[in-house]
Amino acid sequence: MADTTPRLGPPLLAAAQAQKHVTHNEALAALDALVQLACLDKDLSAPPADPAEGDRYLVTAAGPTGAWAGLSGQVVRFEDGVWIGAGPRPGWLAYLVDEADLYVFDGTTWNSLKTSLATIQSLARLGIGTSPDATNRFAVKSDAALFSWDDLTPGSGDLRLTLDKQAAARDAALAFQTGFSTRALFGTLGSDDVSLKVSPDGAGFITALTASAATGQLSLARIVAPLEVSAQAGALPEAPLQTALRVSGADGQPAGLVLDGFGAGAAGAIRFRTAGGTAAAPAALASGASLGRVSALGHGATGYAATARAELSFLATEPWTDAAQGTRVAIRTTPAGSTGSAEVFSAEANGAVRLAPLAAAPTTGLALGQLYADSTATALKWHTGAAWARISNFAKFAAATNFDNYIPAAAWTKVQFNSADSNDQGAFSAGSNRFVAPEAGLYGFDAAVVFKANGSNAPSAFEAQFYRNGSPAGRGRACATGALVNGVTALGLTSALTLAAGDAVEVFVRFTGADGYVAAGDSLFAGRQMA
Repeated sequence: MADTTPRLGPPLLAAAQAQKHVTHNEALAALDALVQLACLDKDLSAPPADPAEGDRYLVTAAGPTGAWAGLSGQVVRFEDGVWIGAGPRPGWLAYLVDEADLYVFDGTTWNSLKTSLATIQSLARLGIGTSPDATNRFAVKSDAALFSWDDLTPGSGDLRLTLDKQAAARDAALAFQTGFSTRALFGTLGSDDVSLKVSPDGAGFITALTASAATGQLSLARIVAPLEVSAQAGALPEAPLQTALRVSGADGQPAGLVLDGFGAGAAGAIRFRTAGGTAAAPAALASGASLGRVSALGHGATGYAATARAELSFLATEPWTDAAQGTRVAIRTTPAGSTGSAEVFSAEANGAVRLAPLAAAPTTGLALGQLYADSTATALKWHTGAAWARISNFAKFAAATNFDNYIPAAAWTKVQFNSADSNDQGAFSAGSNRFVAPEAGLYGFDAAVVFKANGSNAPSAFEAQFYRNGSPAGRGRACATGALVNGVTALGLTSALTLAAGDAVEVFVRFTGADGYVAAGDSLFAGRQMA
């Protein structure tokens, strides 16, 4: 039988031993020294000068001196004026009073538990407030977790959280869950591009955002609802279908989109790019295809308009090839009291501009300076602030007679100008030998009539004047008296008349004293719209 215990080493009582109390007391003293081991120091190489009964030390010096000589590596205690040593076993714990630290003996060295905890390494698992598992080898259950920059060592003031993966095809990501079901993933997922994926159920994921690692290009994938940039605090009305981006201002404030540019040729630009076919197989544009539109919609009494009420459109004017890519620009508006828009203006591929023709003059929303194309009058008209006035393609004509007109004596007789050399706007009627004003305005007229004798008859006077609506117009009259010369005596007549729409103007002549003719040759009737 051994004399001491195998671990702490206090002496054992032998059978039939005398003076058992001595051995028993030694065993108790050893237990008192080694159980709940608390040492005053471990860094001394010689005993203190004035130790107290029961003081304990760790002798870690390789060559201690004095009463500690030969006790290197042992736990020593001061008892009855003598230093007694005990060799530690692996796993012993000793509290160092001067360091306020707990040490553990590994069979060779005493190791600080505080230092070990400060540099914990190669843990298989760690759980804080919860249990880790084979997959989640580090697990934390807490309302919050803080990672702060290092102000002790001191650090750089930076803080980085690094997620490193084996290869580009692997994942390095943050997973956001609800009830342990993933709703979003953010990181480098299956590539080196950074992406954000979302899921309604944790099973199927939609890629909402991708940033290319190679180019930095930002892509929004499969827009179901628009990307919102809003100053509104509350909910917004539902956006139209296929809206990818919506910018909203606060109540009473306009929404704005600013494209800044700096330097020559660096102005901001909005670009439309359109192709036929599909995204996977783009095709050439067809004639009439829209290249892009700027549309305006508004809210009526009960809701927003379903289609644009005003629109600027860019359109192809021919089937596109690499060498032929004609375009036109069109503006559409919606008439008052209506909900259907119509094209009102365009800039055409041939360089011309076009006002959509109207069969009747607009009657509402009139203002000075407005223009419209009158398809009935085939003319441009502008508004004076009081009425519409023609500014192009004025009515004008030049007419002649193709026979000598017999004129009885003493009777005002119409000259039958029955042949039109020109007749813009068709206002001259050869059948009725008159000009009919197509619209109210100022008109100028010219007439020339030449005397032709009827045999030897010699009229004493030859007169001419314009008639309006069957009566003398009262503006402009010509007369020749005395001996009239056959084929030579002629009258020239000029007048300016203010006419109402539909007023008729004709040329009448009269001989006094005898009859005669108005010669076909050299006679004319002409007129023009002046304003």
